Amino acid sequence: MAPPETVGVSQAPSVLAPVGVGTMWRAQPPPCLADLHLDDVIEAVTDASNELQRSVWNTPCDDLTVLDFRQAVVADLLRPDLRDAVQAFVDAVSRERRTAESSRLLAFRLPADLGRAESIARFADEMSTAAERLAVLDPGSAGLKQLATHLVAYTVSDDFRQLAEGIDSVLAEVHGLEFELGIQGGTVWVGPRPDRGLWVDAIRETFARFRTGTSPGPALPQPPKRFMNRVEAHVLDLVAQLFPDPVQRLRDFVAAHQDVVPVALWQLAEELRFYLDYLRMMRSLERAGVRFTVPHLQDDADGPFRVTDMVDVALALGVRSSTAPLVANDLVIAPSEKVVFITGPNQGGKTTFARTVGQVAYLASLGLPVPASSATLPLLGTVLTHFPRPDDPEHDRGGLADEMVRLRAVVDAAGPNALLILNELFSATSAEDAVGLSALILDRFEALGCRVLWVTFLEDLVTSVPSALSLVGQVDPDEPTRPTFRFRAQPPVNRSHAVALAARHGLSSADLDLRLP
Repeated sequence: MAPPETVGVSQAPSVLAPVGVGTMWRAQPPPCLADLHLDDVIEAVTDASNELQRSVWNTPCDDLTVLDFRQAVVADLLRPDLRDAVQAFVDAVSRERRTAESSRLLAFRLPADLGRAESIARFADEMSTAAERLAVLDPGSAGLKQLATHLVAYTVSDDFRQLAEGIDSVLAEVHGLEFELGIQGGTVWVGPRPDRGLWVDAIRETFARFRTGTSPGPALPQPPKRFMNRVEAHVLDLVAQLFPDPVQRLRDFVAAHQDVVPVALWQLAEELRFYLDYLRMMRSLERAGVRFTVPHLQDDADGPFRVTDMVDVALALGVRSSTAPLVANDLVIAPSEKVVFITGPNQGGKTTFARTVGQVAYLASLGLPVPASSATLPLLGTVLTHFPRPDDPEHDRGGLADEMVRLRAVVDAAGPNALLILNELFSATSAEDAVGLSALILDRFEALGCRVLWVTFLEDLVTSVPSALSLVGQVDPDEPTRPTFRFRAQPPVNRSHAVALAARHGLSSADLDLRLP
C-alpha cells in the first residue's frame, strides 16, 4: 500500500515509472476530481481497497519521461494477447493473497492446510506459465519488459525451485495416501486400505452389464462449492492419525510458507490493475461507440491544444443522472490563446464541455488514453477547477466571499503548466462588479502564464479580451431555443438565445408592449 503523502522512488521492476524516478504519491484526491466528475469514474473503475491504485489516480504527472513510459505500457496492453497474459498474472497474484488470508479464518486446520497447499501449487504453476507467456510475447514497453525479466528471474531462482518442488512432493505424498472409510451404526471410521479389491471396481463390474453403448453418458453437474462440515473435518483428523508423518510434513510446509507472494510481484500486480481496470472500462465504452486515443504530449506547456470528438467520460458511463446527450466536440487552442471563454444558452452544455476538456487533460496527465478520436496536448501537469458550491452552514461568509476564498486557493496553486477551469465565476454579485473583478483576475492569470477555460454569462467580459478564444454553444437554426450541445469558435451572440426563448413564451419586447399599457 502507498503511505499517504510520501515520496516513493521506483525500484525495478515497476510499470508506473522508470527506475530511479521519485514520485510523491497523494493519499487525498485533488479537489478537481469532484468538479470534473472523475471521482465517479474512479469509483466505477477501481477497487476501493486498492490504496495504491487510488493514489496513482490522485497524482497527476508533468514529467514527460514518466508519461511516455506509461503510454508505452498502455500500447502493449492494447494487444489482446499481452493483455490476457498480464491479466492472468494479476489474477493469480490476487487469488493467492486472498486464499492465504481466508485460510487463516477457517475453523478446521487440516482442511485449511490442504487448501493452502493446493493454492501454493497452483500459484507456482501460474507464475511459471506467466513467465513463459510474457517471454514469448516479447512486449515492447520498458515496463512490461521489466515485468517479464523479473518473472523469469523469479521462476528460475533457487527459492522458487524449492517452493515448487517442495509443494509438489508434499502434495504427491498426501494425494497418494490410500485408506478405507466406513460408516456403521452411526460410527465413522478410517482404516488402512484392505487387501481386497476396491468397492469402486466391484460397483463398476456389477453395473457394466447395463451399458447400452460405448458413448459416455451426460456429464454430471458440478456440486456446489461449500465449506467442509464437522463430520468431514473429523474424517480428515482420523486420516491424520492413520498417516501422521505425511500429514505433519504438509502442515510444516504450509506453516513455513504462509505468504508466498514476493512483495515485488504483489506491487507489480497492484500497479498493473491501474491500467487493466481503466482499459476494461474503455473497451466497454468503445463497444458503445465512444472513441479513445493515446494523446500526443508535447514537452511544452505553451503548445497547441487540439482534440477531436471528445466526450464526457462520466456522462458516457452513466455514473451520474443527466438529461444531457452524449455529444462529441472538437477543440483547437492556439499557443497564443491563453484564455478560452465559453458562452451560450442555458442548459446548452457549457459546463459539460468545460468538464470534458478537464477530463481529457487530467487523464492525459496520468498516461492514460483519453475519450477522443485524436488529441495533441501541451504538457499540463495540474488541472485546477472553481465550480459553484452551495452555501456552507459551517461558516458565516457570504456567497461572494466564499468564492474569493476558494479562488485564492486556486490561484496560489496555479503555475505556467496549469489548466484552470472556471465555471460561472462571480455569479453571486452584479454583472458590472463581476466584470471588474474578472479583469483583475485575468491580469493575475496572465502573470502566472497558465491556461484558463472560463464558462461565463458575461459577454462584455469576453469582448474585452481580444486575445482570448471565444467558444459559443450552438442552437438549432430552425429552432433557436433548442441547443445542439456543440461549440464553435465565434464572438458571443449577444443573448440571441434569451431573446428567442422570451419570444417562445410570449415575453418578447413586442409582446410586452401589446400587453402592458
